[in-house]
Formats: sequence, C-alpha cells, structure tokens
Amino acid sequence: MASTSRTQSAGTSWRDVNVSPFILVQGGEEYIHTRVTDSIKAQLKQVAPDTEIHHLSAANYESGELQVLASPSLFGEEKLLVFDEMHKMTDAFVVDGLEYVQYPNPDVTFLGLHGGGNRGKRLLDALKRAGQHIEAKPIKSDRDRMEFLQAEFRAAKRRVNAEAVRALADAIGPNLGELAAATSQLIADTEGTITEEIVEKYYGGRVQATAFKVADAALDGQLGPATALLRHALATGVQPVAVTASFAMKARQVARVVDARIPQGQLASVLGMAPWQAQRVTATARHWSPVNIAGAVELIARADAEAKGQARDANYAVERMVTKVAGLVAHR
Repeated sequence: MASTSRTQSAGTSWRDVNVSPFILVQGGEEYIHTRVTDSIKAQLKQVAPDTEIHHLSAANYESGELQVLASPSLFGEEKLLVFDEMHKMTDAFVVDGLEYVQYPNPDVTFLGLHGGGNRGKRLLDALKRAGQHIEAKPIKSDRDRMEFLQAEFRAAKRRVNAEAVRALADAIGPNLGELAAATSQLIADTEGTITEEIVEKYYGGRVQATAFKVADAALDGQLGPATALLRHALATGVQPVAVTASFAMKARQVARVVDARIPQGQLASVLGMAPWQAQRVTATARHWSPVNIAGAVELIARADAEAKGQARDANYAVERMVTKVAGLVAHR
C-alpha cells in the first residue's frame, strides 16, 4: 500500500483537497470537479505510479460494480474510483455505496462528483461524515470572480495589482476554466508583478470590448469610445442583454454613491466593495446628479426590456441607450 496521507476533514477547500478514502465534490461547477479529479490523480501517481484509475457514471451504475472494483488487487496497488453524475445516481448505487462506506478498502480512493441537489441524500450524508466534502458552487458574482483570480495568483506565489485582476476579470468573463487558463498564461509568460498594462498587452482586445467597459465609458460621458466599444463588443459575440445587465449594475452602484452621505473612508465597507472599486465608482458618480442617474436607470430598464424581445432590433435599442445615457452626463 502506498504511504499517501489519508486524512479526513469536512468542508475542505477544493484547492486543498488531498488523498483520502472518501471525497465528495458537490455542486454544479464542472471546472472544480475537473480540478479536484486532476489533483487527486496527480497526488496518487506521485506516490504510487501504478495506481489503477476507473471512471464510471453513477447514472448507469449496476448492482455489485462498486464491490468488484473496490476489491483488493493482486499486488495491492492503489485504486482511484471516480464516479461522476452522482446527482443522477441509480438506486443500486445508493445501496452499494452505503454498504461500502461501512467497509471500505484502505487502498481505494472513492471520488464522487455530484452536480447538486438532494439525489441520494443518505449516501451523501454518509460520505460527508466519512471523508472530505468539497463544495463546487458556480461562481456568479463579480466579487467571487475577483477572489478566484486572486487565489490563483496567490497559489502560484505571484504578485498582482488589483487593477490587473479587475482588467482580467472584465476581459475573460465568468467561465472559471477560461479565467484559470488566462491566469496560467500570465504566470508562465511574465515575471515580477502582474500589472494592468501586462493584462492589456495579452488580452487588450477582449478587455476593451467587454460590456463593463462599454458601461464605464458611457457613464463617464465618453460617447465616442462607448459607441465604438459597443459595436466591437456586439461584433465579437457579446449579447445585448449582457450589455444592459452591465449598465444596470454600474448605474445602481453610481446611484448609491451620488447622494450618499457616507464618509469616504467607510464607503467601501458600506457598499460592500473593494476600496479600489469604491474609488472608481466615486469618480464616475462625480459626473452625475440624483435626477440624471434616476433618468439613466429608467433608460437602461427600457433598453433591457427591448433587448429581451420587446424591440425588433436589440442591437439598435442598446446603442440608443448608450447614446442617451452618455448624453445625460453632458446635461447634468
């Protein structure tokens, strides 16, 4: 048997997972499923190159398969059993899994990948008690994306400016796999602190054409750049609804700052933003009055409805919104 450490813990971070008899990854973020699986494979292969690896679908599981696969091998090799689609697990898998949790083979690592929900709850609870439980919740908020990127750079022991993280998040979008790949490229191809200028060099086209960049330019009253960015964004696949959503988020932030009687030093914490984000919103808010930002919010809401089907030409509706919102800055 390999000397791999087999510790048990609950609520383990997917970045810190280690080899143990039972590992359950639960949630809909496929990228985390992949990262955990790759990490466990690498750890096992490092200490036991002859590790047997078996991939199976819990959705197609038939009675008795787990016991056969988990039985001791002739020469005592380590085994990794990866069961995906556990959110669709068969009843036979639940029965066999509950039995196996009570009598596991110490040379086997059981890795279950569950897409979310309560299917097989009794087995899920048993696996959580027996080993490591990793949450794989999809990252939806802008703040979570930023934290993900910062953690990627931190794990690689690389310094990165807050502005660079913001630029990279804007450029790549919400897909964790693409964010991780972009981070890996910057880490591999550059030295020293990663700055916004470096991100611009690698991903400038994508950075400049994102929906958030369009919103930033328009809310700063830069009609020409905002229109150019919008057309480029739409031409490269950005959907009109993504543009209106970005405008809505940015406008709400500005509206909260415009008439807020909050000391500058407390603004970030009160608004739930990073200090540099609060500074950016504050700078934009100087262009706006309470009346005008309220008008902008109405324009954005109307364009959002049009982009979702109320207008024949969603692209035109969004471009009209950009023109009118930027124009409000000039007439505040």
